[in-house]
Amino acid sequence: MLFLGSLLFAFQALAQQVTVTGKITSTGDGQPIPGASVKIKGTNTAVQTAPSGLYSIKANTGDVLQFSYLGMLTQERTVGASTTINIALAEDAKALNEVVVTAQGIERSKRSLAYDAPTVKGADLAQTQRENFINALQGRVAGVTITPTNGTPGASSSIIIRGAVSLDGDNQPLFVVDGLPISNNTFSEYGLVGQGTFNRTNDYGNRGMDINPEEIESVTILKGPEAAALYGTQGASGAVVITTKKAKSGTARVSYSGAFTTSTPYRFPEVQTVYGGGAGGIFDEEVRTRTYFGAKYPEGLKRYDNLDAFYGTGFAQRHSASIEGGNEALSLRLGVLYNNNKGPIQGTDNESINIKLTGSSKIGSKLTIGSYLNMISQKTNKTYKGSGSPMISVLSWPSLIDIRDRYTATGDRRLVGTSLGGELDNPLWAMENNPNWDKVNRVITNVNFRYTATDWLSFQGAVGADIYSMQILGAYHPQSYNANVASSAYSGGGINTSAQNSRLFNGNLFAIAKKDFGKFKPVIRLGLDASDNSVQTNSQFGTRFYQPNFYSLNNTDPTTQRVAYQDVLIRKMGAIAQAELGYDDMLYLTLTGRQDFTSTLPIDNYTFFYPSAALSFVFSELPVFKKMAWLSEGKLRGGWAQTGKDARTAYITKTKLIAQGTTGGGFGVDVTLGNPNLKAEFTTSIDLGIDLGFFNNRLSANFSYYKLTSDGQITAPRLSYATGAILAYINSGKIVNQGFELSLKGSPIRKPDFTWDVGVNMTRTKGKLTALPGDQETFYVSDSWLFDNVRRQYFVGSSISGLSSQEYMRNKNGEILISPGNGLPIKDSNWTQIGDTNPDFGIGLTNNFTYKNFNLSFLFDIRKGGDIYNATELYLYARGLSKTSLDREEPRIIKGVLRDGLENTANPTQNNIVVIPYITTSYYSTSFNTIDFIEKDINWIRLKDVTLGYNLPKSVFANSKTFKSASVFFTGTDLWLLTNYTGVDPSVNGLSAASGGTGGSGIDFGSFGQPRSFSLGVRVGF
Repeated sequence: MLFLGSLLFAFQALAQQVTVTGKITSTGDGQPIPGASVKIKGTNTAVQTAPSGLYSIKANTGDVLQFSYLGMLTQERTVGASTTINIALAEDAKALNEVVVTAQGIERSKRSLAYDAPTVKGADLAQTQRENFINALQGRVAGVTITPTNGTPGASSSIIIRGAVSLDGDNQPLFVVDGLPISNNTFSEYGLVGQGTFNRTNDYGNRGMDINPEEIESVTILKGPEAAALYGTQGASGAVVITTKKAKSGTARVSYSGAFTTSTPYRFPEVQTVYGGGAGGIFDEEVRTRTYFGAKYPEGLKRYDNLDAFYGTGFAQRHSASIEGGNEALSLRLGVLYNNNKGPIQGTDNESINIKLTGSSKIGSKLTIGSYLNMISQKTNKTYKGSGSPMISVLSWPSLIDIRDRYTATGDRRLVGTSLGGELDNPLWAMENNPNWDKVNRVITNVNFRYTATDWLSFQGAVGADIYSMQILGAYHPQSYNANVASSAYSGGGINTSAQNSRLFNGNLFAIAKKDFGKFKPVIRLGLDASDNSVQTNSQFGTRFYQPNFYSLNNTDPTTQRVAYQDVLIRKMGAIAQAELGYDDMLYLTLTGRQDFTSTLPIDNYTFFYPSAALSFVFSELPVFKKMAWLSEGKLRGGWAQTGKDARTAYITKTKLIAQGTTGGGFGVDVTLGNPNLKAEFTTSIDLGIDLGFFNNRLSANFSYYKLTSDGQITAPRLSYATGAILAYINSGKIVNQGFELSLKGSPIRKPDFTWDVGVNMTRTKGKLTALPGDQETFYVSDSWLFDNVRRQYFVGSSISGLSSQEYMRNKNGEILISPGNGLPIKDSNWTQIGDTNPDFGIGLTNNFTYKNFNLSFLFDIRKGGDIYNATELYLYARGLSKTSLDREEPRIIKGVLRDGLENTANPTQNNIVVIPYITTSYYSTSFNTIDFIEKDINWIRLKDVTLGYNLPKSVFANSKTFKSASVFFTGTDLWLLTNYTGVDPSVNGLSAASGGTGGSGIDFGSFGQPRSFSLGVRVGF
């Protein structure tokens, strides 16, 4: 009987078992949700949806099915007579339930994170229509500082997260796309040959600008070492994690967006137009474009607006299209972007095409494979920077002469005077005859997979490659100033070319164990990653052109030709373990360990360990806080981590032999001494914070305090010549960087037809050099020695964003010492800190309004404090072009004491020597005090981005079989700037993003500011 009863029960159960099918979509856009979970409640039986959102599961009548997806509200349905159950999941209003993509492509709930990981939507970045999407991040994320090099097409931008952790190394974050690192390098001119200055007169773009913003789904910023601990040495300065758009299955969808943009400069230095060229009050035809200490211009002379003639209106067009579709077995997406940006400076432009093919395939119920292939081709024609900047020459050009009249009847360069080396180039002539360009062809590919072995064990991994070639050409015409000035490296005309081939292979593999034990919910991750980075640079240089307009190395004198070849291979590997121990959806302890292996350090020190520990406590889950209706969420978080950097370049552990260019040839010892005892540098971080949500998250707040201590810096200070070398890479120096970040978001108005969302973030960070090895008291970055005796230099106990120079000599009472010979101040030979470019704080303010089908958004970028070296104004001042030199005819006695041997006695001799700068022009040209050109406490408020859009009503397309949606938009960037800075643009970088340390931020020499841009565009869905 028992057997029969059991048999009847089994048949009855079998009869009640059915196959339930359906589709899971999002309520937000109606699109299918791949990877959503369908589980029989109370059991371990579960399946995941296909890329099409479809699922199939066997269940008994009466079973309760749970439908869930991270970041969305879970729903339940009871299996009844119907075997088809379709579900639309809504987003979870609780911010802590959101899911972010963190290091190594791992998805984690925000409630489990013990650090701030803000996310910016790709649509917000693309909407700005900026050529370099990185610039669109400025002001949107606390703790992130982006400084563009200048406002010309193809210019690079540096990005620093939470301040610098390296004295002169790379402080920019790791760039990661869909789980794998890619290159964001900027070509360094140390790879060139034939010039003595590097990264000061040219810029080559940063490779992150190659990414198509229209293909970006989101950008997550991982701040500091604790957030990027899983990336080891590569993540010591944080990480920018980019998730691109994936293929969606279903009916094929086509979209197009296009925009046309105009751009115009609107801030320029002012120059005096009272005195003409010459010296000592005497007109001199020969030097009239170099110095303006001549006689006054006669009344009634015709003048030309050469600034207006030099600058024009830039025009850009951007066209982006995509098509996607497929089924649950295979879905594809193809995205294409064409960009053509002609700058407001004649001859500057950037043209690029970007093609990206993305695929996703589900094989069976357990394996999902994704991949993409991205091909980019772009070319940039650009200006020179710094001393070679056409901005300098256009400011120096006489207003009595039209710069448009730049050629003689024979086609030669028209001169103002009589000497090719006696006056700067006519800027229009220079743009046409001194070519300067670079072009890049690049392929990025990625293949990734996810395999669900059991309901508690899964695997994920990815392999990829980032391969690009870059060609560079910079040349000076034989008739140019640079080819004729005394001691010129480009005598007789010169050309510098380079070809760089970069190849980055990397991959990772992770095993993830996730199983709930009641309230205890651990997640264990074990993994490996590896990278193989190879860069070859082949450069050539030659001078003395045979034919003046043929820019080729073959057109130069063979006796002047030089070549340089660099071949760098760096390999890294990491073994990773992470335990995420969650309890009751309230308390999360995350422990991470990474063992790194690198080829850049000696065999005895090539491997090292990075640990981290972090705690997240969601206190709003406690009963006492759940009773507070006004408190939606609350989380306390804290973390400790240790990470750092290996050597930033290869082959520095041994002294190299280099080829000699002297008679007899052979090899000699390199000026850089090898160090077989070099070790990795370490950064220890502490991160504390709180996240709060109020009134059903209508208002939220986020606060973080951090402190980074970077010790054992790998730097290359100058050595005593007794060592037989000049430089050596050593472990030296300690940096302490600390600050806080505050972010507030609110939705003051939420009505059916009208909404208003506002966000504000505030950042304050301070970095200080606390130690150097031995008796060293200071360290400087040679790249930053851009104009006059000002450079980026750090003193023990001072800021790591300081500027130093030589001030006037003073006696023991602080009085200026005056030369008895000419009555002018005497400059000290010692270097002191005269400025600090680091701001007191920065603020970003965003607003977004929607009214029916209209949308208006805008962003203010605000900065308080920080100094700027206005080297452009100093250049004008020293040459008699500054308006501050208009008092040159007034006699004066400079306050101070004579350096006559009595300066430090009780009765020093007071200066009584009269100086008339109109006659003694060295008052302006050599006896200035450099600190007078460090503009202190610079503030700004910049209207950075504005967009007004209109979405056509859906009813317009109700009967259309072709069009599904359409919108038009108007966007403006950098429309308005309020600042106490007298120069062109306070957001300035005098170097390129390739320079180390804090680079050239805050150094303004011949820089072009960000232009005011207007875009009109349309988006159409088919």
